[in-house]
Amino acid sequence: MVASIRTKIRALVEDELKSGFETFLYTTANTFTVAQENITVVTVLKNGIEFSEAEYSFDEVTNKITITPESANALISGDIIEVDFTYYQYSNTELNNYIRAALVWISVYAYDDKDYELDEESGQEDVIDPTPDNRTTDLIALIVSIIIKPDYTQYRLPNVTVVYNGKIPKEIRIEKLISKFQTGLGVNEIIQFDVYSY
Repeated sequence: MVASIRTKIRALVEDELKSGFETFLYTTANTFTVAQENITVVTVLKNGIEFSEAEYSFDEVTNKITITPESANALISGDIIEVDFTYYQYSNTELNNYIRAALVWISVYAYDDKDYELDEESGQEDVIDPTPDNRTTDLIALIVSIIIKPDYTQYRLPNVTVVYNGKIPKEIRIEKLISKFQTGLGVNEIIQFDVYSY
């Protein structure tokens, strides 16, 4: 559920999956820190030869790649270690926090009689309780996109396009958007707000 909302948010704020790599010169330490954040390691190579996944570990919190002691024993000073990875601008944790903020906005403006929350008590942050319908997940994604990119003047999902005048504050954008979702949308709706409509 939340993974689907994150995918919609990434599309709205143009946070596309990118590829990158970083190289390190081995001297004596078998741990290397990747500068790029929010990465998923694809491969780790020594002098162009790929390590198996059992030969290294990756700590997402510290961004450190550690070559296992057995494999590190085969390293010699001057070896080139390459880390290939993919990454997004925003981590899942960051987007979850934005989703949490959107749920507060929905609650404040009484979108419906449900009180949506990220389910943290069960240890599953990828669950919203109660489960929102697809229309509500679209609303959540649109609110998050306004929070992240308040200067954008247009947001598009397959079934709805929202167009704003750039002078409208994000709080008013969110309030008007929730109000429009409360009154209902057509099959393919274009919601347009101008500076005079608030």
